[in-house]
Amino acid sequence: MKSKLSVIGCGYLGATHAACMSSLGFTVIGVDTDPVKVAMLSRGELPFYEPGLDTLLAQEIKTGRLTFTTDFSAIADADIHFVCVGTPQSKDG
Repeated sequence: MKSKLSVIGCGYLGATHAACMSSLGFTVIGVDTDPVKVAMLSRGELPFYEPGLDTLLAQEIKTGRLTFTTDFSAIADADIHFVCVGTPQSKDG
């Protein structure tokens, strides 16, 4: 059985990573603090443009392997956690 994955942060990088890992057969839970973004992704809608991702996202949600939530406790039993949040640079690097 493949590992259960979590993706923390569902922006450009996180949502893309989540959908791609799901397409490889992993069960993936994407978690984000933005309920509007989570609702859109859960419906198979993207809050940004990435060529081809809309089709992949919808396909993976239909398989049941890919879900999104704002509830961080939902990822407590994941085997692997990917942190995909913005890390803005400061003046000193």
